[in-house]
Amino acid sequence: MKVTNKMDLPEAFVKAVTTERHNKPGCFSATTLLKGTCETILQERHYDEIEVDAADSIWTVWGTAVHAIMEAQDDEGFKEEYFEVNISNSKVTGRVDYYDMEKQLLCDYKTASTWKIQYKDFHDWYRQGLIYAYLMNKAGLNVKRCKFIALLKDHSKSKARTDSSYPQSPVYVYQFDVTADALKDIENFITEKVKNLELQSAIKDEELTPCSFEERWATPDKWAVMKNGRKTAVKLFDSEDLAKENLEALKGDYIEHRPGESRKCSDYCTVCKWCPFYKKEN
Repeated sequence: MKVTNKMDLPEAFVKAVTTERHNKPGCFSATTLLKGTCETILQERHYDEIEVDAADSIWTVWGTAVHAIMEAQDDEGFKEEYFEVNISNSKVTGRVDYYDMEKQLLCDYKTASTWKIQYKDFHDWYRQGLIYAYLMNKAGLNVKRCKFIALLKDHSKSKARTDSSYPQSPVYVYQFDVTADALKDIENFITEKVKNLELQSAIKDEELTPCSFEERWATPDKWAVMKNGRKTAVKLFDSEDLAKENLEALKGDYIEHRPGESRKCSDYCTVCKWCPFYKKEN
């Protein structure tokens, strides 16, 4: 991966955001399994061609710093412990931030935006926690509960005072119990994902299966009932037929199609220029 320095930042900053390759050959980390198969394979194939600018990686520095500070504290739990399990022809790996053996509690530290909290977008944290719990279970360690402690990088005290739906503290805790059924479900997810990664790895770039709707952070197409002279929609519908059926009742003048978008692809995917889905869409 090539790290550019368009803002002529100090060399120390550039070195701080320059990371080593995340996965070793034949290994998939817990966080890698949460990404789209297409994105993961393209990142591995084109790693040396990927370009990121140091200034765009500022939050990586903060996340790394938070983990380093927490790891340095002296307490009875163990930290940054590495686990791996053989799945199919590969290994699934995970590095646990903190584990309290007495409480059988797994903790993970996150830096996040308030948007994630407001929209309760915890699906990836839930799966990540379960993957860690599964890996630890295979090593003979039981996990009863997962706790994610998030530091909110864009928290505003003024918004917290005026909006009860806004996170009221710059620290947010998301936690859940680990059940036997959840561990069985995550084992199925891990096995299917690894096998799909192995299968897709033999396919050419242009033939790769696109990432899922969820993995692309995609929003659906909408059809808006509009009125002449008005910029905002009278009402939005999930299909053109529904919009047409309600046009007269809403006293609308015309229907406007508002295409959905894959928010991750253009702004947060480092391999979009090699992605067959992104190239087709753009």
